[in-house]
Amino acid sequence: MDLIGMFKNLENALDAASLRQQVIANNIANASAPGFQSQGVAFEDELKKAMDDKDASEGLGGMRAVSLDEEDGDFRIGGNRPEDVRAKVFNTGQNADMNKEMVNLSKNQIHYNMLADKLGGFMGAVQMVIDNTGK
Repeated sequence: MDLIGMFKNLENALDAASLRQQVIANNIANASAPGFQSQGVAFEDELKKAMDDKDASEGLGGMRAVSLDEEDGDFRIGGNRPEDVRAKVFNTGQNADMNKEMVNLSKNQIHYNMLADKLGGFMGAVQMVIDNTGK
């Protein structure tokens, strides 16, 4: 994967974690509302599928099936590049469980911090290459 693709994947993952934080906060805020059903965010599984599709296509000389259909919004599946995958909010069909939401909140915060650290390290490496080029 090229550097731009890696940067784009990290950016999309951070966007998904940020969206997930908002969705979890909404679930917590509305947990006691009668009839409220929690929401979730789909991203990692679709990214993995896109990466697996990309790995498989590289064995075919870069050829792969490309879906001409697009799901609603920015959520893309099928033969898309990993850097094109975006997060999508979906209804879980279940009542919000406060304990589960608090665990998800903590887990997502750790995940977001890890992604931010990874992006910071990536940008630091790029800066080092830029600073040392031509010396």
